[in-house]
Amino acid sequence: MQNLVILDFGSNSTRLSINEVSDEGKYREVFRAKEMTRMAEGMGNSEKKVLQADAIERTLDAVRKFQKHYENLPNLKIKGIATAAVRVAENKEEFLEKIKSLTGVEVEILSGSAEAYYDYVGVANCLDVKDAVICDMGGGSFEVILMKNKKALNLISIQYGAVSLTEKFQTQDKINAGNLFEFEVFLRELFAKKLPWLSEAKDLPLVLLGGANRTVARKKLDKLDEKDTTNIHNFRVYKEEFQRIYRKWLDMDKTERATDLGDESSRADIIIGGLTPVMQLMLQCESPYVMFSESGVREGIIFELLAEK
Repeated sequence: MQNLVILDFGSNSTRLSINEVSDEGKYREVFRAKEMTRMAEGMGNSEKKVLQADAIERTLDAVRKFQKHYENLPNLKIKGIATAAVRVAENKEEFLEKIKSLTGVEVEILSGSAEAYYDYVGVANCLDVKDAVICDMGGGSFEVILMKNKKALNLISIQYGAVSLTEKFQTQDKINAGNLFEFEVFLRELFAKKLPWLSEAKDLPLVLLGGANRTVARKKLDKLDEKDTTNIHNFRVYKEEFQRIYRKWLDMDKTERATDLGDESSRADIIIGGLTPVMQLMLQCESPYVMFSESGVREGIIFELLAEK
């Protein structure tokens, strides 16, 4: 048996996944953890895309915590991946060298199309749905995939995410009407340019990945008095309820949202920046409901590694 560790350097959070891989090519995730490191901080309103020193140090601290969970495991393989914030950063090499010095790992920077592809592979293999629009809302980018009969017909990574959109349209606190109007116009024009195939997605459900999206599922489960609000895989929220939750947070200021979010309060400042594109996508596709997936990029990579094995 092999212990496969994945270090995922995202734009909003840094994540750890520890998986047991059998000699027969099957895997089981045995541990996962995340730290909110905000790698995309400061990139939303800046022409010069630079990883901030504080964000780099937060990420290194997260890795030091993660190492305690895996450093003594036998037959260890470590895979490091980085996404949007590192992808566009002018000082990415400095960051990658610090990670290599700390862990010995050569981190692979995924292209936008690779990130979207792995999202598709993770969903197609782990979620019971054939036709859907997949949306992974990250901190520095979001991926959109049109899947029909389990096949990816269109996939794209758009270089805006919850953190960068929050900074661009000042949605950290209670958003004013002017900024919301500009935000929605921006998204409609962006979708018309980048997603001309959305007309083929009419009436399809949305499959949602990413922390901002999963916060909606956990909030709905909490409202239903479910004891376990972590198991959201395959959970559905219908259009009217999703809109109600979004509208509620839209009307709140940052402090009110933090209180309402509870354990997810660290997302209070970026939740509107992350959900507004999803809301617009739902309206354009006329999606009757959304489904949540806990499987995405990391699981897609695991399936590819297993296929190679």
